[in-house]
Amino acid sequence: MSSEETELILQSASEVSKQLDSTSEEQGIFPKNNLQKLAEQGFMSILVPKPYGMGLPARVFVDVVKTIAKASPSTAWVYVTHVAATIAFSTFASQSLKDKYLKDLAEGKLLIGAAGTESVGGAINAVLNTTAELKGDKYVMNGTKTFITGAGEMDLYLIISKVQGAQKPQVFLLDKSQVKVGQKFASLGMKGISWGELIIENAEIPKENLIVDDSVKFLGVLGRVGMLGASAIAYGLAEGAFEEALNHVKNRKLGQNTLSSFEGVQIYLAEMSAKVEAMKQLLYYAADQYSTQNPLPAILKARIFNTETALDVIDKALRITGAHGFSNALKLEKYYRDVRATMLHFQTLEISKKVLGGLLAS
Repeated sequence: MSSEETELILQSASEVSKQLDSTSEEQGIFPKNNLQKLAEQGFMSILVPKPYGMGLPARVFVDVVKTIAKASPSTAWVYVTHVAATIAFSTFASQSLKDKYLKDLAEGKLLIGAAGTESVGGAINAVLNTTAELKGDKYVMNGTKTFITGAGEMDLYLIISKVQGAQKPQVFLLDKSQVKVGQKFASLGMKGISWGELIIENAEIPKENLIVDDSVKFLGVLGRVGMLGASAIAYGLAEGAFEEALNHVKNRKLGQNTLSSFEGVQIYLAEMSAKVEAMKQLLYYAADQYSTQNPLPAILKARIFNTETALDVIDKALRITGAHGFSNALKLEKYYRDVRATMLHFQTLEISKKVLGGLLAS
């Protein structure tokens, strides 16, 4: 697409971000209205392949995520979750299922999430207690998923389950009506993502709702989009923190001098600026690699660097803004809490390092 078209989309994202409610998420309210605004402007379809979506480059996607994250981190997180699950669904679902659901997913009329994590195995989905058994023309599933984004709020869920007689865990599409919401979790940050348990009790699933018979392939697609989105959120929060801190120290006076005139503050500003730029460039590199045959190393590098570096940038922003940054007068304390989620979801930071290290050593 042309640079003019890209610029129009990013301008639209900037305008929409100004309309997003950034306060209710701190009260644990799921950002449904914010997501609807994104859907109305076509942002749910950016990465979805044609003819169902726009099929735009991943660089456009990460720029949109970054912009949303600065305004409402929880909205950005649910947005990335929906897009990642939509891409995974699009990759593996049968044509009949795509015809049934994909247009509504791309338009944001339906929201979709993914559920793999269980208390028995954590982020290692090879350890599962959720089981599905084929009985006649339907699978019957039982199990509990935990730490799921959008628990009770998504319309559709992609559920990873062991299947009786199968060697590998498989992925099924379930409707919201087929799951119950268990415990909801009060979290340090990202308070608006409706984080909780999904309980599946004797859910009857049509055979055609088996999405893919190998959950590892599914998680590969889901994780690539999710980690790219998490890197973009981390970058957005770091850039937002730097901008807030820079504006504060330029306007905050101690006696006759602004805070920005102090050498120690200038050193921190220089370090923060350099790191934010490095995050941006590594994110763009990963986004450009997304459509290549081997995008994983670049995506892992961006995820590892951006999520750790963002925390350092925001910490420095807190240091130079003092009590103002520590209070809720600025967004910094919220950014500091929210950014930690980017180290956990779609694969923990430590697993990302293990995977990348294994790739480098092979």
